[in-house]
Amino acid sequence: MKDLENLNVLYIEDDAATREALSKFLKLRVGRMTSAASGEEGLGKFREYCPNLLIVDLIMPGMSGLEMIGEIRKQDRDCPILITSTVSEVNTVLEAVDMGIVHYIIKPIDTEDLERKLFAIAEEIRRKQNCNRVFERISLEKRGVIEDVLRREFLGILKNTSGKGPQDVKVLLFEDRMEFLAVEAWTTMEKTVSANRRNIAVAEQFRTLFYQEVTEMLEARATQAVGCPMRVTSIAVDGLKRIDRIVLTIV
Repeated sequence: MKDLENLNVLYIEDDAATREALSKFLKLRVGRMTSAASGEEGLGKFREYCPNLLIVDLIMPGMSGLEMIGEIRKQDRDCPILITSTVSEVNTVLEAVDMGIVHYIIKPIDTEDLERKLFAIAEEIRRKQNCNRVFERISLEKRGVIEDVLRREFLGILKNTSGKGPQDVKVLLFEDRMEFLAVEAWTTMEKTVSANRRNIAVAEQFRTLFYQEVTEMLEARATQAVGCPMRVTSIAVDGLKRIDRIVLTIV
């Protein structure tokens, strides 16, 4: 169970019997385990204990599991979440998947299946921590080289796919993410559409769709440059300032 010692789990379940049984199972396996009986209590304990894994029942009275997850994602976009649900809650599970949640288990919970998922999540966390340390060890000189290489790659992607080179491009590496910034990269059509301020939202949508289409290329270039798997987690387009910002984080 040594691989699970680094897990700090917050388990949210409104059914007392289920919560007690699974809490006993988890306490024997993970490094730290805290439980909550409602979405409201879970949100408070998340802020208090800063867990690195949430196990969440989707259907609860008061604040539902999905509502609680939505609030938590405003504070922490990366904490792994394992949802529990019954077969009849398929639509709710699909909503959770749309929120970027990839780990789920069907009730009644098979503890062997749960244990396998815990090991898989622990490995994801370990790999991400190792990649974060790689970022921390990159010297300022090497960081500058990587940023310059990715800047040229990003510039090439923009020119080759849209036919329009931006006025300026920046790539910035931080401890846990990298950001691509493009200034005045809009095409003639996008500029024409946005000339009427009432249409800025439409033009921003055009540009956002463009970045979604080149997401895989950006992720591949970034992954190759830093040696860790990177994923686009945010695309922000400012139609008034004509500044596009794409954020990639370690998977």
